[in-house]
Amino acid sequence: MGSELVDAVRASAARLGVSPSDILTAMSYETGGKLDPNLWGGKGGNYLGLIQFGPEERAKYGVKEGMPVTEHVNAAENFLRDRGVKPGMGLLDIYSTINAGRPGLYDRSDAGNGGAPGTVADKVATQMVGHRARANSLLGDESSPIPISPPASGGASPSAPVSTTPVAAGTAGGEANSEAPDYTAIASAIGKASQGAQAPTPVAIDTPQPAGLPAAQKLAAIMQRLRVSNG
Repeated sequence: MGSELVDAVRASAARLGVSPSDILTAMSYETGGKLDPNLWGGKGGNYLGLIQFGPEERAKYGVKEGMPVTEHVNAAENFLRDRGVKPGMGLLDIYSTINAGRPGLYDRSDAGNGGAPGTVADKVATQMVGHRARANSLLGDESSPIPISPPASGGASPSAPVSTTPVAAGTAGGEANSEAPDYTAIASAIGKASQGAQAPTPVAIDTPQPAGLPAAQKLAAIMQRLRVSNG
């Protein structure tokens, strides 16, 4: 199956105008490195194949267990094309399409549907290097760079950030907990405050210390004098 899969991926990538390494890297990641078109996974074990087709996608693209590998890859190609993958797009947009439904949704997460924690961008940047290396090895192209391909110019722009907090089973929506502190705003406020604050004028201390006094005792003596002078 290995050579058939590689040949099918090469042909699909050529028709899409994208890198076969990008497609094979995403497929390796989605299948946990197994590259098994008959692999079931995801929430409830209800997702099948190289890009983990959901029930609606399986029905639309005719994906089923045991189908020929080339047909399976062609179905993945049709899915990617229908969802907006354009020539020149890289792994970030290809995986965004597989994981979130279209290019450009870099801040989305499928953790609530049984996926690994992290956004599309997180996974591409930190979890796929090994899968890229395996894809390159299968393709016989060790010169293909391991770093992740950037999104193609003119492609979809990133959407507004979406909560990556997993949704509890049985609940609808994926809104962030309104009680959670806004750490980004806190960090920004601290940064602005530290930039605007002036450093206090150091207090000159001209008191001789006994030779050999341990550093900790010196510091304690200095702090004591500071408290006295400020009192």
